[in-house]
Amino acid sequence: MAGERPETIVEEREEVMVPITADANPIQRTAYFIKPTLEFIKQPSLFRPPPLSSPFTDFKLVEWPLKLVFTGWIDPPKKWKIWVEQMHSSYQSIWKKSGIYEAIMSSTYRTRRNYDLFLSLAERWCPSTNSFVFPWGEATITMEDIMVLGGFCVTGEPVSKPLETTDLVNIEEQLEKSLELGTKVSRHQGWMKQFMGEGSEFEHMAFLSLWLSRYVFGQKLQNTIGGDLFSVAIHLAHGTRLALGPAVLASIYRDLSLLKGTIMDSLELLMNGRDDEFFSLTLQAPLRLVQVWAWERFPGLRPVPNAMNYGEPRIARWHGSKMLVIEDVRMVLDSAQDTFQWRPYTTSTRNWPFPKFYPEKEEWMVIYPHSHQELQSFAQCLRVCELVGIDCLELYLPHRVAMQFGIDQDLPCTVTRFLKNPETAWSNYSKLIWNAKLYVPARLFEADVTTRYLAWWKQSAGNPQADFTGIVRRPRSSRRRRRSPWGSTIKIEVAADDDAEVPPGFPPKHKMTNPKTSESYLSSSIGKKEGNDADVPPGFEPKSKLTQCLEKIMQNEGVPGDAGNDNGTVKYTSCSDVYSTPEMNENEAQQRSYRAVEIPGLELELRIGRLERVIADMKAERLSAYSTSIRK
Repeated sequence: MAGERPETIVEEREEVMVPITADANPIQRTAYFIKPTLEFIKQPSLFRPPPLSSPFTDFKLVEWPLKLVFTGWIDPPKKWKIWVEQMHSSYQSIWKKSGIYEAIMSSTYRTRRNYDLFLSLAERWCPSTNSFVFPWGEATITMEDIMVLGGFCVTGEPVSKPLETTDLVNIEEQLEKSLELGTKVSRHQGWMKQFMGEGSEFEHMAFLSLWLSRYVFGQKLQNTIGGDLFSVAIHLAHGTRLALGPAVLASIYRDLSLLKGTIMDSLELLMNGRDDEFFSLTLQAPLRLVQVWAWERFPGLRPVPNAMNYGEPRIARWHGSKMLVIEDVRMVLDSAQDTFQWRPYTTSTRNWPFPKFYPEKEEWMVIYPHSHQELQSFAQCLRVCELVGIDCLELYLPHRVAMQFGIDQDLPCTVTRFLKNPETAWSNYSKLIWNAKLYVPARLFEADVTTRYLAWWKQSAGNPQADFTGIVRRPRSSRRRRRSPWGSTIKIEVAADDDAEVPPGFPPKHKMTNPKTSESYLSSSIGKKEGNDADVPPGFEPKSKLTQCLEKIMQNEGVPGDAGNDNGTVKYTSCSDVYSTPEMNENEAQQRSYRAVEIPGLELELRIGRLERVIADMKAERLSAYSTSIRK
């Protein structure tokens, strides 16, 4: 294959770019985009806007007539942790060879379920694009998240790989006979009692069968062993590297789409007043990864993370974390434009080493089959494809959420599924990445969007974008932009008469910006005033609380409130909500077009940021004028 022109996974071209999180002058620079793009395929007809999911704000989350059973999200019992420790000493080298070491160790950590957060995310799920659609942009859980948070590998053999020798088939038959011993053995506790402590290779395969059935691919019947997973367990026990990552992500996409459809059905029940009926749904995927994904990316929703010990998996940060009491999770999600963490894993976390695909400086790399496993995996994360699961097939569209990889975002073209054939899908997914040219962004780089993407998105969301002016030509910078922990000054606009501009399928503007929901969306505890807190206006937190908040922000932590609850929850005040917006009645709302909440110290930081941009623009203009004079 020598002399072949390298395949490019990322396209490079000059574009006019603008940050998605702030109002700033567009900049013309060299940008990078995940293929396929509209520029690449030259077929604009393939492009279509994503449907914006309704936030269902007329109904509270607790009112949904839903009964959810999570068979893939079960807390680890003490006995399971003991079994992992016993197996660890003998089989850790095989686990690392199979690419499941971190995933097995992650199963020993507990993740408390936050129903309000999980259901609020599900409301915003779009099954046609497999992404969450927020008023400010599009995001999703990707294969990068599956690798970092779940510890699953995204390269290797398919999970459907058959057993190819008579010996392996005989082992599978022995495991199947174990299920025939009775219902007690087929359940998790009985299975552990039957095989734990045998000290044989067969015990290891039984151990992996339980791990797969309980923490990777949950079963339809809770706490049961999946016989269809025996072949997977046998391959892993013999050191075969299986691509569990795409199969896990496919199951997550499948269950989120099932849940979104059930929520829509529940909405019909509520609207028709059929309160005596409800829907029951069993979710089999390891959906705790979705909740942890949200904790990593939404600072206003996350509990205080744990300190990590060296060698622990990333999910240890959230082990047993107490849930936040949040008054309006939907509002936090929909107003997170300035605080959403597009690349949470690139920030320094003590005792957590960065993968090789987070370099300090941007690089162009040529990927071969013998390249480092982490670089091959990152390249796989950027490829549009179909994910082959145990019993499902789902589209994977990273080009719609390129900013999550540190890559610029352009208008995403629509990818059409052709045959819906697992064999063909796996053949396309597993194509060798040979002589492929891959762009890897700098670790701290924050990507931008094209001006046409931003205009399209705001038009799709019912907020037309004005024409861009003052375009400046600048080189690409690898530095992270300075961002306030609170974002910009909060403006809550009240619009009652211009809802005719909102496209079909989108919520009215007055519902998205209703001043009645503009109070602090996190519960806060009000203490006594101390020292110089006497001059704090009524309805605002004391200055001492703000000082504590700033200290916590510097440490990348939250601000705990009342930690003395017995129900496993903790009242929590987000640093973005130390100052709450006073409630307005309807008359006040009509008299005022908007209300701005000013945060002390933020205005100064915003002015500094604006001044830095002005200085940079002046330098660029001066350099341009100087270059012109030289050419003359």
